[in-house]
Amino acid sequence: MDSLKLTDVSYSYNNAAGKQKVLKNINAEFKSGKMYAIVGESGSGKTTLLSLISALDKLQDGDITFNKKSLREIGGAEFRLKYVNIVFQSYNLIKYMTARENVEVAIDFDKRKVSADRYLAQVGLTADEGGRLIGKLSGGQQQRVAIARAIASNSPLIVADEPTGNLDEDTEEKIVNLFKRLAHEQKKIVIIVTHSKQVAAHADKVLSLKRGSLS
Repeated sequence: MDSLKLTDVSYSYNNAAGKQKVLKNINAEFKSGKMYAIVGESGSGKTTLLSLISALDKLQDGDITFNKKSLREIGGAEFRLKYVNIVFQSYNLIKYMTARENVEVAIDFDKRKVSADRYLAQVGLTADEGGRLIGKLSGGQQQRVAIARAIASNSPLIVADEPTGNLDEDTEEKIVNLFKRLAHEQKKIVIIVTHSKQVAAHADKVLSLKRGSLS
């Protein structure tokens, strides 16, 4: 069973007023087979926490371990390469590629012969939409491509920042159920940052981030 553990994680930013601590001694453990929701007001540090969990930012204080091995030891680039797939709020898709090609990047990387259309269909996109350039898709469609790319990878950890923010209610329900199946059936660790009460209601565990503390 895979496990991601945070021990006394703190993080500060420097601004005109001096050091501002946004995370304060965070302790949490995330296990495979479960979907987690992290909720909190804007500015509460949710995105910072996600950046640390996915090794996009370097740890300042405390430690994060994956299967009892520190991310410092694994290395940020190695961790992102082998263990985590991130669904960004800004999508981070390759603009000059089609939706299908964006998903194939994840499939080819793992050297698995699986059709990208299978993953696009799971997020409600047709084969025709899969053949369109990213710039020809709506914001909601781009978001679904980003989710399809994440589920096409073989990473044991999926981290998503507001993955249903631009989706209608019906599509949101389908996407959340898809994330849940990835956790329950494929035994992945799924961590979602969300403002949506509907999304949080589907999680196996909801964690609230308030004034830098996670509970």
